[in-house]
Amino acid sequence: MAHYAWPRRITPWWLEREYMVGDNGIVAELERAARRFAVWAWINVGIAVVGGFLTLATYDAASPGESYVVFTGAIVFGPVFAIINAVRYFRTRSHIDKVKAAVRSSGPAGRSVPDQAAPRPADSYSRHPLLVFNPPPGWPRMPEGWRPGPDWEPDPFWPARPHGWNLLVDPALRMTPVDLSGDLHLGLPAAVTKGRLDEVADRAADAIAWQVCTAAGQRNEDPLTTLGTAREHIRTAVQKAKERIYSKLLADANTWVQESQGSIHHWEAALQHTRMIMENREAFDARAHSRINAVISAAVAPPRQEAPAPAAAAAGPRVAPQREHAAGKKKPDAAGLTLLVVSSILGILIIVSGVISQNGSSAAPGIDPVVAAELDGKTDWFPVGDFYAKWVPESQYTCNGTAACVELSVQTPLSEGCMKVNAVVDMLQNGTVVGTYHGNAYNVLVGEERKLHIEAFPGVEPDEVSLNRLTCLD
Repeated sequence: MAHYAWPRRITPWWLEREYMVGDNGIVAELERAARRFAVWAWINVGIAVVGGFLTLATYDAASPGESYVVFTGAIVFGPVFAIINAVRYFRTRSHIDKVKAAVRSSGPAGRSVPDQAAPRPADSYSRHPLLVFNPPPGWPRMPEGWRPGPDWEPDPFWPARPHGWNLLVDPALRMTPVDLSGDLHLGLPAAVTKGRLDEVADRAADAIAWQVCTAAGQRNEDPLTTLGTAREHIRTAVQKAKERIYSKLLADANTWVQESQGSIHHWEAALQHTRMIMENREAFDARAHSRINAVISAAVAPPRQEAPAPAAAAAGPRVAPQREHAAGKKKPDAAGLTLLVVSSILGILIIVSGVISQNGSSAAPGIDPVVAAELDGKTDWFPVGDFYAKWVPESQYTCNGTAACVELSVQTPLSEGCMKVNAVVDMLQNGTVVGTYHGNAYNVLVGEERKLHIEAFPGVEPDEVSLNRLTCLD
């Protein structure tokens, strides 16, 4: 069954807005989980209803007195799991509402460099690193750890920043491009780890993102706009970057595999390492495009607040929009849950009422107790299902001299009788069945005897006849 574990607490206010509400953010992930829960809820309702109808179908197909299949698991557990997934769905929707309310209540952040950083909570350093200086294209690189002060102004001779550019970003999202003007030599394949390949892939993606931002600065437009209009060029650049990273590395790795065939252990190690490099190469495109989108989005997204005033975190207005939004969603959520539960219960009631009605209809004709008692008291009559039968002793195994035949007398204690009774007999010779034949009697009414004739094919000479079954073919 589909399962999703939502966060134990709402995302803190100081996380980036894009991290919460972007295409790959918490809200998007929760939305996907909610859709899965809703789909599974309705699937389980369908399983319960189908199980009920299949039960009715097998009940109808079974002859009176015979057993039939009851799909208990589908009828019982279908509604149970439907309700479980419905509860998960609405809990997930509640978390989505809380995250969105937290984003709205935190307010938009400014795009300029903060003048002064307020005291930062001590426990937040390990959870979220300090923002770092993010120079735009054309600006000089500053020493590691340098941050602009409250009175700092950029050199007027430096190029203008691209539209919407932030001077502070998270360290993991700052562009650190690598030189892609030639092939990248990473050393011997045996010394190249997956972590090293991932790092080089990110740096190569940063180089492509840097070129996009440079073009945006020259056009004086938002880098995201430039990114949207240069998708084809970016795909070409990603392919070229992949070749420059992996072409020589894979060639050296293949040579290493060939040279290691003299030792099975060395050959297996070389082959496994080469496979890792090839898998990393296959994943490069997706990783590069994701990195390019992430670093450019971070460069122009509203920066998170590093140090809000202590009163802001505890202020009542921050929670008020959340409660208001949740209240607005409460009624449709409750209506949806009610609809789902009522549908499940209604399906079960339809199934149960169908079984009851079927039981009632099959029992309605009933058995005439007087006729049944009378037939039970006759030793020459024997019960066969809903009928009683008696062999007719005259002319047994003789018919017209060329074929064997047999006759039966039949009666039924069924109140409604039977329009057509079909008898099937096995004819045996020395204990072996030499043929199975049938005959019919019509208009068999309760308490009335009817004779039934069964004739074999010519040439069949049985020494014993056994009654196989008697069936009402109404």
